[in-house]
Parts: sequence; C-alpha cells; structure tokens
Amino acid sequence: MRLHTLQMSAFGPFAEEAAVDFDALGCDGLFLLHGQTGAGKTTVLDAVAFALFGRVPGARDEDRRLVSDHAPAGDIPRVVLEATIGGRRMRVSRSPEHRRRKKRGEGFTTVPAAGTLVWLDGSGPSLSRLSDIGEVISRILGMSAEQFFQVVLLPQGDFARFLRAATDDREKLLEKLFETDRFNDLEAWLRDRARSTRAERSDREQTVDRIAAQIAGLVGDEQPMEADPDWAQAHLEAARVDAADAAAALQRARDSAQTADAALAADTRTHDLQSRAAVARTRLDALDGSRELLDSARDALDAARRAEPIRPLIDDRDRAHALSARAQASLADATRSLVDLPEGAGLLGELSWPPAHSDTATIDAHIDRWSAESGRLAPIAERARRRPQIVATIDGLEAESAAAVATLEEIDRESTSLPAALAAAQEAVDASRTMGSRLPGLRERLTAARSRHAAAQRLPELDEALTRARTAAAAAHERHLATRERQLTLQQRRIDGMAAELAGRLRAGEHCAVCGAVEHPAPAVASGAPVSEAEQIDADYAEKQAADRRAAAVDRVATAERERAVVAEACRGVTIEDAAAEVVRLADEADTVETIAAALDARIAATDEIASRVDDLRSRAAATREKQAGRRERIATLGADLADLDAEVSAATDGTGTVHERRDHLAALCRSSTALRDARVAAEHADARAREITRRIETLAAEAGFVDVAQACAALADPATVTSWDEQIRQASAIRAAAVATLDDPEVAAAAAGDPVDLAHRARDREASATALDAATHRHSRAADRFARLQDLAAGYWSALSVLAPVLERDREVQGLADLVAGRGQNSRQMSLRSYVLAARLEEVLVAASTRLREMSSGRYEFAHTDAAASRGRRSGLGIEVRDEYTGAVRPATTLSGGETFFASLALALGLADVVSAESGGRVLDTMFIDEGFGTLDPEALDLVMRVLDDLRSGGRVVGVVSHVDEMKARIPAQLHVIRAEAGSRLAMVGAAV
Repeated sequence: MRLHTLQMSAFGPFAEEAAVDFDALGCDGLFLLHGQTGAGKTTVLDAVAFALFGRVPGARDEDRRLVSDHAPAGDIPRVVLEATIGGRRMRVSRSPEHRRRKKRGEGFTTVPAAGTLVWLDGSGPSLSRLSDIGEVISRILGMSAEQFFQVVLLPQGDFARFLRAATDDREKLLEKLFETDRFNDLEAWLRDRARSTRAERSDREQTVDRIAAQIAGLVGDEQPMEADPDWAQAHLEAARVDAADAAAALQRARDSAQTADAALAADTRTHDLQSRAAVARTRLDALDGSRELLDSARDALDAARRAEPIRPLIDDRDRAHALSARAQASLADATRSLVDLPEGAGLLGELSWPPAHSDTATIDAHIDRWSAESGRLAPIAERARRRPQIVATIDGLEAESAAAVATLEEIDRESTSLPAALAAAQEAVDASRTMGSRLPGLRERLTAARSRHAAAQRLPELDEALTRARTAAAAAHERHLATRERQLTLQQRRIDGMAAELAGRLRAGEHCAVCGAVEHPAPAVASGAPVSEAEQIDADYAEKQAADRRAAAVDRVATAERERAVVAEACRGVTIEDAAAEVVRLADEADTVETIAAALDARIAATDEIASRVDDLRSRAAATREKQAGRRERIATLGADLADLDAEVSAATDGTGTVHERRDHLAALCRSSTALRDARVAAEHADARAREITRRIETLAAEAGFVDVAQACAALADPATVTSWDEQIRQASAIRAAAVATLDDPEVAAAAAGDPVDLAHRARDREASATALDAATHRHSRAADRFARLQDLAAGYWSALSVLAPVLERDREVQGLADLVAGRGQNSRQMSLRSYVLAARLEEVLVAASTRLREMSSGRYEFAHTDAAASRGRRSGLGIEVRDEYTGAVRPATTLSGGETFFASLALALGLADVVSAESGGRVLDTMFIDEGFGTLDPEALDLVMRVLDDLRSGGRVVGVVSHVDEMKARIPAQLHVIRAEAGSRLAMVGAAV
C-alpha cells in the first residue's frame, strides 16, 4: 500500500483546505510530521484512517468530533485520499456525519455520512455506498481497521503500554490484530458441548433417582445410595410371590360366596311362592265383601247405555230454545227502532203476530218506496255537497282582489320616487370614474415621496457607517505596518543567524555543509536569540493576514462611500421633516381618491338595480291588473251557480231541511224495516224447530223403556262415569280369575303347604361370604397392581442405568477436553487454546522485534517469550521479558529505562507490523507512520534509531515520523509542518521535492 495525496477541508483543526503530497514528501523514503502540541499532527493520520475505514483510531472515534469548529457554517467536512493498494490506484472521498442549517426555517438538520471510491486506473466500477467501500478496501488491503491502526499508524505510546501491560490487556490487543475467532468459536463450542453433556448427565441421573424413589416408595424401603440393579430384582420377586398368594385366596372366597348365593336363591323362591298364595286368598275375600256394590254398578251402567241415544236430542232442544229467545229479542229491538221513526209506526200498525202471509210483502213495499225516493235525491245531494267549496272559492277570490288593489297602490307610490334616485346614482358613477383616472399618477407621486423619506432617514446611518469604516481602515493600515516591520526584522535576524545555525550542526570529523572542510576552527556564534523557521513562517503568515485585512477594510470604505452617494442622490436635498409631511399629504389624498374610485363597481351596480326595479314595477302592475279582471269575472259566475243550487234544494225538501238529512231519514227507515222483516222470519222458524225436537225426545224415551223424558234424562251419565263403572266391573272379574289361577298352580300349592322359611339367616350368611370376597379381591388387586408397577419401574430403572453409563463416559471425556482448551483441569500451563495461539503469534512478533531491538541497542537487548504459569490463577502464556546480553540476565520489560523502553516499544511495533503484514497475505506496506516519543533518546541512541528507520525505507518504503523534537528536524530534511493558528491549523511542506 502506498499513499499519494491527501486533502482535508473543515476536518479537525483544519478549517480551510489542506493538502499533503506524500509522493513529494517521501521521495527520500523518510519525512517528518511535526508541529506544536495540539496543532493537528495526529489529525493527519486520522484523516488517512477515516478516508480508508470511515473511523479514526482509539478513543477519538468515540467522540466523533471530526468536523472543524473553525470552519464557517455551511462548509462540508471532507477527506480525499489517493492511494495504490494491491497494484490498483484509487481515490477515496469521505464526509463524516455533520450538522448544517436548514434551508427553510430555523435550526439545524443532520447530514449523514457519505463517501465515494473511484478507480483511477479504470480497474473497477465507482462505488458510493459506505458499506461497499469499506468491504472493498478491507479485502484488497488484507487487514481490518484495528490491524491497520497498529501496523501502518504505529500509535503514540500504545506499544509502551503494551510492553508493560498485564496478560489480559495484552491479550485484548493481540485478539484485535490476529484472527482468533475460529479458536474462540472452538472454545465456545466445547463450553456449550460440556454444558450440554453435563445437562444430559444430570437429566439421566435424575431419571434413575426418580425411578428408584418410586420403587422405594412403592415397597416401603429406602433408596440405595448407589445404583443397584439387584435391588430392584429382589423387590420384584417378593411382589410376584405376594401376588400369587393373593390370587389363591381370592379363588377360595369366590367358591364360598357362590354356595351362599345358591342357598339364598332357593329360600327366596319358596318365600315368594308362599307370598303369592297369601295375596290370592286376600283378594278373593275382598271381592266377596264388595258384591252388592258391583251389582249396583252393573244396573246403572245398563240404564245409562239405554238412555245414551237421547243425549244428542237434548242438546239440540236446548240450542233451539236459546235460538228462539235470541230471535224474539232481535224482533223486539227492530220493533223499537221503527216506533222511534215517524213513518215506522204506521208500518207496524199494518202487521200482525203470529205473522200473516201478507206481512212480508207489506214490509217490502214500504222499503221499495223509501229506496226510490232516496235515489231521486242522490244527484241533488251530490250538487249540494259542493256548496261550501263554492262559498270558500268566492271568499278567496274576494280576498285576492283586495290584496291586488293594495299592491297596485304600493306600485304607484314607489314608481313616483324612482326617477330621481336613478339620476343621483348616475351622477355618483360619473364621479367615481373621474377619480379613478387620477389614481395612477397620485400613487407614483406617493411612491417617490416615500423613497425620498426613506433615503433621508438612512443618510445619517450611512454617514456613521462611513466614519467607522474609515477608522477601521486606518487601524488596519497601522496593524499591517507593524506586522510588516516585525516580519522584516525577524527575516533579517534569521539571515544574520544562519551562520550560527549552520555552525550548531557541525560535528568533529564531519564535513561542513557550506565549505566541505572537516576542521572547524572558528564556528560562528549567534549574536542574539536565534529565530527559528517556525517563527519566520508564523511572521510571514501574520503579515499576509494583516495585508488581507487591510485590503478588506479599504474595500469596505469604498463600498460605504458608494452607498452614501446613491442615497444622497435619492434625497435631492429634502429634509426628513419635509419628506415626511409630503408623504402624509399624498397618502391622505390617495386614500380619499382610492375610496371614491373603489366605489365605482358598487355605484354602477346600484344604478343598474334602480333601472331594473323600474322595469319590474311596470311589469308587476300590468300583470296584477290583468289578473284582477279575471277574478271579477270568476266571482260573478260562481255567485250565479250558488243561487241556482239553493233554489233546487229548497224545492226537493219542501223547505223542511237539507237533502242530506232527508236521505239519512229514508236510509234509517229502510234499515229498520229490513231488520224487522228478518227478525219476524227468524223467530217463527226457531219456535217451529223447538217444538219438533221435543216431540222426537218423547218418542225415543218411551222406546227405551223409560216412563217419561225426566226418567230418561236422570239415567244419563257422563262418559267418565260410564268408563269408571265398566273398568270397575272388568277389573273385579280379572282379579278373581287371576287369584283362582294362582291357587290352582301346583308349585304355589306345594309351597303354601310347607313351613315358612328364614330369609334373614340366609342373608347374613350371604353377606359374610360377600365381605370375605371383597377383602380377597382388594388384596389381590393391590398385590397384582404393585407387581405390575414394579415390573414397569424395574424395566425403566434397568433401561435408565444402561443409558446413563455411556452418558457418564461421554461427559467425563467432554468436560476434560473443555477444561483443557479453557486452561483448567489437567492443563498445567493454565493456557486456553486462544491464549496458546496468541502466544505463538506473540513469539513470532518477539522474534521479528528482537532483530530491530538488537540493532537499536547495539546488540545488548533482545526479547524473550515466557509461557510460565501465572500466580493466583491468572492467565499465562503471553509474558514478555528482555534478555540483557551484557549480564546474561532475563528480566521483565518493566525494568527498562525510558530510552530503553522506547527502543523496545518501537522494535515491538515494527516486529508486529512485519508479522501482521505477513498474516494479511504478505502485502507490502509501502507507507507507514511512527507516532512515538523520540525525546527520551540521547544522540547516540537516536543515531541507532535513525539507522533502523533508514532500513525501513529500503525497497521503496516511505516512513513518516511524527515528532516535535528539534533534533529530528535537523536529521530529516523532508518535513510536513502543522502550523497552529486562531482561525484553524494549516500545513506547510519543507524540503520536499515539490
């Protein structure tokens, strides 16, 4: 990997764009990155790291303060790096996440991080996704960000701490640099496997213990301390013997119970037969005692059956009498209705009772006469029904006529006043049009007056601003003269002190850089305090800044003068008071004119409305007069129709009432006469029916053998009573037949002749045998169940023991292996597998670092790796010691002096870079940075270190040394100077092949 160029803007302390040409800086293979503390030396390295990986090393990445606080608001922070990696040249551009002001509204918005990757050699497509950029760079570089930070950017002080660190801290760094994930995964897999086998063993042991506890609880014995198959076998055999004994006892109890059941059944049969005989004799005795009641029931049943044919006629007779009574009541009602009517009483006088043959014809003749008269009055009634409607129509037309007269009077009054109003409205329209033509010119005059007033108000402010600008320009001129004078003074002092500076670099036996002599008899001595290059650069920068500020101040004076001249021209010599008065006067006049002109549309609309109202009134008056004539004609026609109708009604009713009243009276006569006719017919038919039914009842009673109808009715009985008598007689016959049959049964007769049996004694014997059988059954069930459960438990116990054996063996094997790779158990070194691998990598690093250390220490020191077990159970295998060839002693690295510690840490860093580079695929790291403290070295030690750095740049490698030690400036010509300033740091390249 080789870096070519780096550009930064608004990044870290660099507010403005800062650029680094690594090709020019590294033409000699070695350059110095120096500057004041806090100027931003480390930021240059951070920019390289950020361009490649989007992050910076160490704790600085946690703060995420990458945007420059010196940059103006709105500047975009950006880092652009050109580099060649794996033979492919690329340009990487990144911008960190930052905040900018919102384009709309107030406040800030967050701009996400962005980046691009462009292949300058055309070897691939351009990329813009951050994840794609990071993946490609990590792949072609062959190392992670952590490895790059340690290998390419040798960090300030980190390896000195690594040298003195405890094993755990050292292990954390090595894990970041070397891929040990597969060993971590192996340890984790073994831990998980050990937990799994231990859990399986625990489950299997719990299964064995659970089954053993169940067996012990079942047999009432204690659980054995150790698993014992014979223990379960002994209890199973005892349960089998107990179950066999219980089965034999159960069979004996069953035989005894069967004998007792047979004896009880025989005695029970004899007892039942004796009971049946006793019941039969009792029933026969009861039947003999109720003989008279049965004979009476037979007689009543016979009479009821003979009288039954009369029952329907009795019901018909009762219904006929009821119907006759209702017919007589209806006849009386109809008669009363006719009596109340004037002409009805005459009809009743013509009728007789019982009815004569001519009565019905007489009633029908009166009904026909009254119906005919009602028919003649129907058309007249229909016309009379319209009389109220005609009267209401005439009244409505009279009211409309009166309203029309009032409307015409109102129209005449309003028509008289409208011509004058129309003329006034037209005059108002003409006035608005005149004012509207004046308004544009008046507005232009008002705008010009306001501009003069604003200019007059602004002129004093511009005078003050011009005075301030001239004062500031004079001050800037004075400051520029002072900085220019200081710059020239420092420049002259530096020129005067250059001889002393060159003399300070002379060494005995070395050639002079000016004359080439090896002898230096009279070196120049500085006459005063020397001026460093940094001071000279700072003075040059200050002079340039002062000149820029002076030019800016002069520009501001010119701008202020131009602006005042423009405003003074706009005032035209008018005072603020006069300009304000003119604005007020023109504004009032414009408001008045605008108000009148704005009313034009409203006034035109009012004029049109008045004209439209005149036309509307004329139309309404004509229409109203036309409708009024029609109403008068209609009223006259309806009045004539009403008079004709009243005359016709009076003639039809003889003046005694209305047509409707006469028709209602005739309808009532017809209804009452019809009801009378129907009632007379119904009453006559009902009487005849009742007489016929009575005659038939008397005939049937005599035929059935009854003396009269009353005797026949007394013999009738309801169906339930008849059924009861019949059932009583039938049951008595059935009971007698059944009792006789029972007593005639030979088995019953034989049992009745014997002695009574004692069932209680037989029942007690049977209960005793049943109790014994229940006890035997219960004992056999328990014994058989326990034997069956013991069979299942013993089988499960033996199966669990057979499964547990290989599980125990596997658990011991896996636990031992897991403890071994975790640094426990039989691992005498107390090293985990991961630590063992890291120890091997550390040993490689120490071998490579020892080569550097021997060279830097003139062959005195070399590293030694120790994997001795640590005390107090701590991790081991990552110990670092130093072998002193002068004494032959091996001692801890913590005993080295400050300079020796620098040697060791630098050698360790370089050795680690070699090993990690080899681990990453052997890629050549053409550019690397060393950020270590060289201030602890004496000149001789520094020479040794410089010799090592010279070796590092062999083969085209470029090494950048980060330091602020002045001795390093003298030894390394190519320099990148980081200059700190209030407005932000900047970069200056010195001695590079630009």
